[in-house]
Amino acid sequence: MAVNNNGNLLDTAGEVAIDFVWGNFPIQPNDARPDAASATLSTTVTSRVAGRLAPTLNDHINALSGWNGYPQYTPNTPGEDVAGSVDYVLVPSVIGLTTALATDAMKDATLVPTTASAASNAAKTATAIARTAGSTTITVTATSHGFSVGQKVVIANSGSATANGTYTVATSSTNSFTATGTNTDVLALTGLSATVVGLEGTIKTQSVAAGANTISAGAAVTITPFAAAS
Repeated sequence: MAVNNNGNLLDTAGEVAIDFVWGNFPIQPNDARPDAASATLSTTVTSRVAGRLAPTLNDHINALSGWNGYPQYTPNTPGEDVAGSVDYVLVPSVIGLTTALATDAMKDATLVPTTASAASNAAKTATAIARTAGSTTITVTATSHGFSVGQKVVIANSGSATANGTYTVATSSTNSFTATGTNTDVLALTGLSATVVGLEGTIKTQSVAAGANTISAGAAVTITPFAAAS
């Protein structure tokens, strides 16, 4: 190729040759698209534009593991192309999401989710509910309740309209848990027989822990929702 006075290569039109038309931008897939069947554009061409990127095709895995969700996503650098060019993905937390949203989140992360039979959801008894003035955090005492951080729970029959409702568990110990709501009135409810159950249809557990970063793209993950309360 010819060069100009500065030594830059020139294209056939005499302009400075450039390697990449988009300049110094990283790829930006933000691959949060729902499932969709491929659309046939002609008798020989099929488009995958409507569906998710596929980690088995060409450089799709580089886009998924390196830049998915750009610019919010931080590339999972510890897991990139190591151990014999195995591509790893970061496992999201889907605890507390509806089954549909959890399934979509796992697929967005290039994992293959399977929904297990709904987990038993026997009501637990809350014997005390407390909240200090001005705080949105409630503390629920319920012996051996079994709820964990992130799960959605429903409190009912407490006798307090501002205590009853749906919450996300914030912290958990054997006989109590905390959750955050919107009310800030004082609660000092003791001697209760209020009920606490998991919110039906929201995810109770996932078979691969959130934050795992040595999971290969396309790996299977089982998600288990709460059954109806019993």
